[in-house]
Amino acid sequence: MIKLIAADMDGTLLDSQKRLPPDLFDVLGKLRERGVRFAVASGRQYYNLVRQFPGMENEILFLCENGTMIFDKGAPIFLEPMDKRDWQALIKQLREIPGACPILCCPDTAYCEAGGEEFAENASMYYEKLKYVDDLLDVEANVCKIAVYDLKDAETNSYPAMKKAVEGRFQVTLSGERWIDIMGESNKGTALTALEKLCGVSPEETMAFGDYLNDTQMMGACFTSCAMENAHPDLKKLARFWVPSNDENGVIRTIRRMTGLDDGIAVLEAPYGSPEYRGNLELRDKALRKPLGLDLFSEDLSAEKGYRHFSAVENGEVVGTMMLLPDPDAPGAFRMKQAAVAESCRGKGVGRRLWELVKEAALREGAGKVTVHARKTAAGFYEKLGFSATGGEFLEVGIPHIPMEFDLRG
Repeated sequence: MIKLIAADMDGTLLDSQKRLPPDLFDVLGKLRERGVRFAVASGRQYYNLVRQFPGMENEILFLCENGTMIFDKGAPIFLEPMDKRDWQALIKQLREIPGACPILCCPDTAYCEAGGEEFAENASMYYEKLKYVDDLLDVEANVCKIAVYDLKDAETNSYPAMKKAVEGRFQVTLSGERWIDIMGESNKGTALTALEKLCGVSPEETMAFGDYLNDTQMMGACFTSCAMENAHPDLKKLARFWVPSNDENGVIRTIRRMTGLDDGIAVLEAPYGSPEYRGNLELRDKALRKPLGLDLFSEDLSAEKGYRHFSAVENGEVVGTMMLLPDPDAPGAFRMKQAAVAESCRGKGVGRRLWELVKEAALREGAGKVTVHARKTAAGFYEKLGFSATGGEFLEVGIPHIPMEFDLRG
């Protein structure tokens, strides 16, 4: 189950009007009661972030400055300073790029030079503590990151210029349309990995949400990686799930669904070999194999390592299961198999909720349709989900089945 959740701020947790979800604090309280830690993972400064979570500053973990710092209960628990000679050389290079306005990001404050009204307005939006100095090269502090506001366009101006200039020596990432960040080895992914270790949580027990390219490494540091509908196309290619946009409260809606906050039944993807996967096997054996006089655990299940597995979990027990894999008989299609719901939970919509998650995963995989060999007795269930029969009855494991499919393009 999910034990650690990390969410980016701008374009992810915040809507387009820079507002937090109205039900966020209620959800955070419920997560805390269940022992689930929540981390804000942002390119913003710690002091800017903590101001937005009044009363929760000692409950939330703050993974800030794009992973170069982590704060817990007001104190830094993880820092990655840059060598002074390195950041000074980078400032000199940035001065050669028209429109590039650098900010030195340090644990106690941030430093910048005058850059005009537009720069001042945007810098103050993300930096609560900001000191203007005559020359950044004279600053004496632990610099963990250099943020750059681009008066032109980051993706076409400062980003390619710095990417080329420092290739292989520093990380340069797009963190917004007008922002880039330059760091040493740290990023949101390395910070999330460090946080997992500090919290005693595995990547399989971690969920992360993001929308822009500075969230790239974070998607790879956890199993349940979620890109917002409004995310950069390149980030969507990396995430396991696409979730509703920041203007549709996508983060909170997904958390509620995958942790079961509302009705106690969590619907999530189960990593192969996880406790949930083992629960899937037990339910499949009880519901699908034992009634036929068969034993699932006597079968060769080694191929399932390459499939995607989904579980519905109530009070720590798997009460629903589905499996998704490429359809060997239909190029461009995925097949859903081994669908079962515990008898105690039938009629509660568990099967439909699992299907919605499986459907999202199939869309993410680029499938044009999902096929299923439906037991004849379950064909009505699949019809209600929108599946259509594509052929006549046939026997599989000794009982009648009907081939059916769901057109994802329609």
